[in-house]
Amino acid sequence: MIHRIKASIINILFSFFILLVLVSYSYAEISKNRSHFDCFLVPSESHIKHANFADHYLIKTYGCGGGAICGEIKNLLTNQVIGLPNAYLIEDENGQNEFSIDYRLNSSLVIISGIAADPNEDEEGYAKRYYHFIDDKLQLISLATFTYRCE
Repeated sequence: MIHRIKASIINILFSFFILLVLVSYSYAEISKNRSHFDCFLVPSESHIKHANFADHYLIKTYGCGGGAICGEIKNLLTNQVIGLPNAYLIEDENGQNEFSIDYRLNSSLVIISGIAADPNEDEEGYAKRYYHFIDDKLQLISLATFTYRCE
């Protein structure tokens, strides 16, 4: 009788342990799939056709000469156009540190990585810039610069 009670308790504890491991694993998988963009979600009931950013905006980039890339954000409701804060080099002189811009349809966060074509003193070299797009303006919220040394 005592052996049955001990066996039942061990089975219950083992089942509880397995359940705890499964819940922990599921939470870890959900956390991995979260991104910076989740903090800047845009509430929306419907999306505008051709929009690719913040529900009703269209971001596009284009070459603007001299190995640089420019971009703009168009409000598809009002047709107002907002330029990106700078032109960026397509890549550095070694063919590395390429320009990239990340954004989502349901978020107001824009992440621009690259070398500013016309940098100020704080932005020289390759940098990753995080912008919050609010009231039709890009507001810089974080700047991470990177310096590479060849030895």
